[in-house]
Amino acid sequence: MKKIVLGMLMLGLLSTSYAQYGVIVDYKKETWKELKKKTLYVVYDDEGTSTYDKALKEAVTSNWNFNEVEFINYSSYEEKQKVETNFFLLSVNQTVSAAGRYNESLSYMYIIRGYKKGAKKGDISRFPQLAAVQSGSNDREIYLPLLIKHLNKSIDEVVSGKITSLGANTKKLNVNKRKVKSKRLYLLESDLNGKIKTEADLKEGYVGEVSVISKEELANKIKAGEDAHVFFCARSSTKSYVHIYNAKTGEEYYNSFNLVSKKWPAGIIPYHFKKWNK
Repeated sequence: MKKIVLGMLMLGLLSTSYAQYGVIVDYKKETWKELKKKTLYVVYDDEGTSTYDKALKEAVTSNWNFNEVEFINYSSYEEKQKVETNFFLLSVNQTVSAAGRYNESLSYMYIIRGYKKGAKKGDISRFPQLAAVQSGSNDREIYLPLLIKHLNKSIDEVVSGKITSLGANTKKLNVNKRKVKSKRLYLLESDLNGKIKTEADLKEGYVGEVSVISKEELANKIKAGEDAHVFFCARSSTKSYVHIYNAKTGEEYYNSFNLVSKKWPAGIIPYHFKKWNK
């Protein structure tokens, strides 16, 4: 899979911040109304033949209805990237933020627009960013339909005026986290850890209905758009980002992170689910 490394410290930090509190970077209605009239170029990582590319195409085809899309390879992207009126959905497999303890290495999907000077070796640090979605790295293909659905919904909310700023989206999330327990929550065994080792452990501390299921079962529930909540964890070497999405609507109900340590490992931990109990 092609790795695109972002070259600026500030970009990495901003991307992390936006991914914590919402996928939208540009909250101007005009920006998205412009995209509505254009084609969104979805850039393959590997000529459209890899497992990721096939999953991405299926996810976009089934869950993206904001505007027309066209799937292109990386060579075509390099030809089109200097046109400032072009828009791209680009998978970025590594984001470098800061050296040391808080260095990040995560996968994202970005919506960007063209930049007149283009980029060398995939560096998009100077490209105008419109949206940034954490896509994780652990079994991420099964979550792509859900992430694309959430991205589409978030853009619709900006265009309709329902969400006007990062602050407004944060307020909505603060309300939504109380509703996590309103639907059954699904997660994978890989989301468990040394603190929460089994489904029974989780049920001892979490008041809502919860099931630990297989990867195949979760993939089917996401594709079917079941009216249930899905636990999604994007892990870096130092942080564990936890998201809860509704598989039917794409609505996000929770978005937070913890520093990874022996006390607070990556995945499901009381720090997160105690907030959902309230």
